[in-house]
Amino acid sequence: MRKRVRSTCKWGGTVLTVLLLVAWVGSAWWMWCWLELPPSGDVMVYSGAAMISWQEPWSFPPRAIHWSGPDRNDQPFLWGFEVIRGFPMKNGSTQVLIFVPIWSFVLLTAMPTAWLFWRDRRRAPGLCVKCGYDLRGADHKVCPECGSPPPLPSPAEPREGVKSPAP
Repeated sequence: MRKRVRSTCKWGGTVLTVLLLVAWVGSAWWMWCWLELPPSGDVMVYSGAAMISWQEPWSFPPRAIHWSGPDRNDQPFLWGFEVIRGFPMKNGSTQVLIFVPIWSFVLLTAMPTAWLFWRDRRRAPGLCVKCGYDLRGADHKVCPECGSPPPLPSPAEPREGVKSPAP
């Protein structure tokens, strides 16, 4: 069960990372907007960043979902985090804008996914399972580096002192 969960996390993280990379690169040409988020908020993805906004004081003007593209507005990718508070609106309220670069989401998904793949990598035969120390060539009861016992031989491998049957 544990192996299945880890495998699901590895491949789910890989798919999520690839989708975020596509959104990050695609946001240079396309803009995605989700409007009318209560209370009076918006979420937009463009120029390499996700923008979250809301109005103060809270109001509920009618809005709609808007998809646009190709919309290259000569604005470079946004690489840093930014908060703009007090952006004036026509109705007298102020708007709060928070810009979060998409690369941060890519990093938040890619790092744990890469760690899971690194953790589950296969070791060459004759190496310590825990630390990777080369145990070939000498008869070790335990690994001299970390003290862990050597892995048990698989049923396909002949054990020491036992002759394999002649074909």
